[in-house]
Amino acid sequence: MKSKIVMLITIAIICILLTSVMFIQFKTIRVVEKSGLSDMRESELRTELSSWKSKYSEIETTLKENKELLEKYSTDISDENNTLKLLKEDLSKLQTSVGYTDVEGSGIEITVSDGEERVMSTDLLNLVYELKYVGAEAISINDERIVSTSDIVDIQEKFIFVNGQRLISPYTIKAIGDKSYLESAINIKEGYKDQMEEEGKLVTYKLQDNVRIKKYNGVLEINYGK
Repeated sequence: MKSKIVMLITIAIICILLTSVMFIQFKTIRVVEKSGLSDMRESELRTELSSWKSKYSEIETTLKENKELLEKYSTDISDENNTLKLLKEDLSKLQTSVGYTDVEGSGIEITVSDGEERVMSTDLLNLVYELKYVGAEAISINDERIVSTSDIVDIQEKFIFVNGQRLISPYTIKAIGDKSYLESAINIKEGYKDQMEEEGKLVTYKLQDNVRIKKYNGVLEINYGK
């Protein structure tokens, strides 16, 4: 009886985590300079629109997977041993996906620093998007774990705030994932590295077998979802 109660409580916790992930995916990383949209060319706006369509497609996929997972729990709940095994596996995955655990694995370490021009929050945002697009499983900036609710914003044209922490150049971005994919995300011809250097900013990187990324120390909040 006691084990069943523990199991039900654990399922409830996972359901809450799943629901939280669904909602926080809709809270995108914000950029404070909204006026920049009016200065964008039509081609740039189309590229941006395509990027957001891709992000919403990923969210829809996540939502579908989470619904299927909940259905699986409902089906297998009669089998106590099987359910406990599923709970342990999925709870571990959820903790990693929302950034609540330290992670280690193969990946890339990128250094982005001021050159003739200063690095802006949009430069870091673009890099995060590129790394996520090629499958990065975890990302950090100066050891600040990037999660769905992370803010990356310019402050007084001097600093960049990440997760409420003031960061200055140089910025060390770590990502865990397939090393060849992560490298291609920044080093493709006329890609991120070339564009940044053309703008007078500096980008270097190194591939590593043991990239360590610390857990997220903040609190994931849902302000509008119920």
